[in-house]
Formats: sequence, structure tokens, C-alpha cells
Amino acid sequence: MTEPPRRRVPVAAEQSVREERRSFFRYAAILGVIVGIPLGVLGIPPLLNLFFDEPTIPVGGSWSEDGLIVWVESWEVDESLVIVTLALRATESSTLDLEGVELELSDGDPVTLEGPVEPVEVEAGWEANITLSFNLSDADATAEPRAMRLPEPKVRFALTEEDH
Repeated sequence: MTEPPRRRVPVAAEQSVREERRSFFRYAAILGVIVGIPLGVLGIPPLLNLFFDEPTIPVGGSWSEDGLIVWVESWEVDESLVIVTLALRATESSTLDLEGVELELSDGDPVTLEGPVEPVEVEAGWEANITLSFNLSDADATAEPRAMRLPEPKVRFALTEEDH
């Protein structure tokens, strides 16, 4: 003889505890979304920049890595052009890729380098100067150069004392 399967009949007290747990998790999920989205959008990027942001090299300072030392020798504004002279010194044979170099302005979007850019190769023990031209004709007339950014290696050279 087979017996019919037994069913557990929930007691009213158990049902209320389950319902309280469910409502707690619902409120926790809603609160997590309400707090998580603004934190993810507004809080995480500055926090990541704190740990992984590019270093800013002050005026007159130099940056070095992998046997290559780079610094801004000089910069000048000539009508609608900004001409930046970079100086390089290599203790080991090195290559500096200038693709994607940008000039940061006080107002508006950054300006990219004019014309095609070839990587610069420097042999060990040699020094080189590179002249970079940025066209400001499309930029705001009151915009002033503040810094120059190299994308790889990720480094920022301040062009003015107050931007350091």
C-alpha cells in the first residue's frame, strides 16, 4: 500500500517571518541600486584617478622610465600655433611614440598634434630635441595652453606654474 505524499502545512507564524525576510531583501536591493548608481558614476572614476591617474610633471621637471628621460625644453605661441620642444635623453635604446599627443587648454577641448607623427628612436647615450606643433585656429580665442599629454607612456607635462 502506498501512502499519499505528505504535505507540510505552513503555520501562520512561519509565513509572516518569510514575508518579513522578503520585504527586507526587496528594500535592500532598492537601496543598493539607489546608492550604487550614483556612487558608480560619480565616485568610482575619481577614486580610480587617485590610484591610476597620469603623473603631472611640473615646469622644469623631467619624467624618466625604461632608460628614457623626457622634459619640456621650451614652448611658445606663434599666432595660432603652439610650438612645444621636447628634449629626450636615453640611457638605453628607446622609442617614444608621439601618436595621440594632446595639448590641454584652459578652455575647451584638447588639441591634437598636427600632421602625421612618426615614433622617435633614440640610441643609448644620445640626446634629441623634438618640435611639436599644435594648431589653435579651431580653439577658443581666450584659451591658453596649460599642459601637454603623452598617451603612451601616460604622462602630463605642465606648461604653466599654476597648473602643476
